[in-house]
Amino acid sequence: MYFDKKTVIVFAVGVLSSFIIGILIGSLSFSSSSTDVHQDDRFENKQFVSDVLEKVDSQSIRSFLEVLTKEPHIAASDRDRYFTRWIKDQWTEFGLDSVSLSTYDFLFSYPNRDNPNKIYLYDAENNIQFTSKHKEDVLRTEDEHENFVHSFNGYAPSGDVTGELVYVNYGRVEDIKKLEELGVSLEGKIAISRYGKIFRGNRLKLCQDAGAIGLIMFSDPSDVAPYGSEPKDVYPNTFFLPDSGMQRGHARLTKGDPLSPTWPSVKGAFRQEVNETEGLPKIPAQPIGYGDAKKLLEVMGGRDVPEEWKGKIPGISYKLGPGFSESHQGWKVRLVVNNYLEDKEDSNVIGVIRGETEPDRYVLLSNHRDAWGYGALDPSSGTSSMMEVVRVLGSLAKSGWRPRRSIVFASWAAEEYGLMGSTEWVYDKIHKIMNRAVAVINLDTCTKGDILSPTASPILKDVFVEAIKTVSSAKDPSETYYEYFENFIKASEKPNVKVEDMVKITGSGSDHAPFSFYAGIPALYFTFKADNKKYPGLSGYPTYHTGYETFYLMDHLIDPGFKIHRACSQLSMHMILNLAESAILPLSPNHIVSEIQNGITGMYKNNVPKLLNDNGAGAAFELLLASIKVFNASTLNWLETRDTQKRNGKLKEPLSLRSLNDQIMLLERTFLLPQGLPGRAYHRHGIFSPSKFNIYGGAAFPGIGDLLHEVDKLKSDEKIERFKEIRKHLSDLMIVLRQAASWLSTDLEI
Repeated sequence: MYFDKKTVIVFAVGVLSSFIIGILIGSLSFSSSSTDVHQDDRFENKQFVSDVLEKVDSQSIRSFLEVLTKEPHIAASDRDRYFTRWIKDQWTEFGLDSVSLSTYDFLFSYPNRDNPNKIYLYDAENNIQFTSKHKEDVLRTEDEHENFVHSFNGYAPSGDVTGELVYVNYGRVEDIKKLEELGVSLEGKIAISRYGKIFRGNRLKLCQDAGAIGLIMFSDPSDVAPYGSEPKDVYPNTFFLPDSGMQRGHARLTKGDPLSPTWPSVKGAFRQEVNETEGLPKIPAQPIGYGDAKKLLEVMGGRDVPEEWKGKIPGISYKLGPGFSESHQGWKVRLVVNNYLEDKEDSNVIGVIRGETEPDRYVLLSNHRDAWGYGALDPSSGTSSMMEVVRVLGSLAKSGWRPRRSIVFASWAAEEYGLMGSTEWVYDKIHKIMNRAVAVINLDTCTKGDILSPTASPILKDVFVEAIKTVSSAKDPSETYYEYFENFIKASEKPNVKVEDMVKITGSGSDHAPFSFYAGIPALYFTFKADNKKYPGLSGYPTYHTGYETFYLMDHLIDPGFKIHRACSQLSMHMILNLAESAILPLSPNHIVSEIQNGITGMYKNNVPKLLNDNGAGAAFELLLASIKVFNASTLNWLETRDTQKRNGKLKEPLSLRSLNDQIMLLERTFLLPQGLPGRAYHRHGIFSPSKFNIYGGAAFPGIGDLLHEVDKLKSDEKIERFKEIRKHLSDLMIVLRQAASWLSTDLEI
């Protein structure tokens, strides 16, 4: 919802009046000493912050994770519902002021337990020569559970297709283009792809659009078992993936409940029919292990793949296809998928520590609850770390502590199915959170290695930098993470890189996305990843979404002693305290300017301005550049005003402080496009949103890249229409940047 400035000012005055009255009344109930600490900015009390961080206990986190990983808990299963109640009860016991459930209707996708998905290889006489597995081999008896979900790709439709294979590497845009250059068509073929590099849903859509009738995905040893697939080289002896490991995961391109796009799926709300829903795959797909992939790849024919497309499955020569080798002529592959759709209710758990001075300002810490299996890494490493933060801060609340602003904890439902719980909650609470939320800190897979990988909305970069200046490295307690990054930069011989540059722009792929990209609420999102120097070329973590993502894996191989988990909790806690306790919100618009400039620089490197100019969009681009200059000037003026008011004591006046904080807190809402990015109503942030062709990435001005994608392939009349759309989008960006500059203006004139 959007308001004109007059409405915003009237609303703000009303809120501020209530706020001041609340302070005058509320201050009567506190002793002078507690009031002084509160008024002086409790976050500046470094001893207080240090004492809170020291309360984080590694063994407590380990105990949480042990409970969370006892059984598989796919979304809306009985075990998942058990955890909904368990988390609610735990948070209540820890001392939160309120704990409630937010329940929504969701469309889920599940494999048919009685009729597993299969891939068959037939010889020329139509005899079955190979049948794929539908679950992992049991390598530890403790890892087996009767309710472990069979291998499948969520929302891939049921289907039974037969054809020849074409190897598509990672199935990226550039891979599909390379096949075209090589004269290999996917039309009527079954694509076979290795996992990695991009989101599986993007891969499926690209293969589907290229004419494929099905897709088989496998994790290649080059990405998940680079040192070999012998038992000594893989789980349970190392964290690398055995050959039967299968990566589950959904494959649709929209977020939230599929049947209620852009509106909340509360009970009784209108929901579309499945055939009216965009973003659902149209061809069947199935994940397999690289042991099964070997059986398919070793009989393929065609030319050798490009050198960089070769994986490390032992004993095979990677071929492009289509068709089969000389000794396997007349063979064919059959892909059978028996997935089904089911409507179910599921619930978020929402806990609150009420703020003392600004209870209507929210700092959120969140994590999702559901997992494709045991979820020892994704998401339970984050869940257990969040549980510890709640335990520590809840105990403080029990003893009488109250933060300046309210702290909201969220355990999201059904994240693995497309951020469903968080997205529906954002749609449901959109007016409240757009006017009241300061930021969201999101934990997902907290720990998959020991190297900190921080991302943030640019305005929050300094919040992360302050945290890493304080929290000690789990690898070397004698240095902070800030010092670790300084040493990392020196070792990489990049003298011009700053520590702030290590904090990348947030992409999508987890529950901060609807906050940042739909509601304009900035986010912090981080993980600890595997060391690429120690394990060059490793993508993500090898056991991702497989049956081998167990408590044993975490406890014995990834984080023995739970030191990294402790650092994860401490970083989250530091950022919470900074955002919830600092009198002046620690938001820095100068980093927005820097990332915008990086985006423009990238366009020039790729000759985008020339392309725009040659096709009638040059003037619109120049106007965008002019609006960026105006916005840059406004941020400098705002920062100067903030610093001046801080020096002259004006910000000790509650009204002035609230006015300044609201101005910077609401800044990113001005970047929202009412209609969303072109073709993407659920991504409204015009400046920083994920790419349409890889939702995991984050960069400035994604809509421009989306619209220029394969523009050279368009027919003349289509190209004219596309550049008309580009001119419109450039105009939209120019307008929101002008509005952002006006919003930051210190001039009270409208």
